[in-house]
Amino acid sequence: MTELHFKCKKCGEYFDCEVGKITFPIESKRPHFEKSIVCPKCGVLSMDDVELTELGQTQLSAVYISELR
Repeated sequence: MTELHFKCKKCGEYFDCEVGKITFPIESKRPHFEKSIVCPKCGVLSMDDVELTELGQTQLSAVYISELR
């Protein structure tokens, strides 16, 4: 299970979210999360409603690199 750090584009809140298992489909430009992204203020969000913070990008990169090994 993986937790990533996001910023909600709707309310501007920064938050950590447990996204479960992350996969990187070849046919998609975006990673696929097992669980929904949930902002504490706005509720369930799509990938278009959030931004990965610098910390979130580092966390996601670590998962990606571990998948390559």
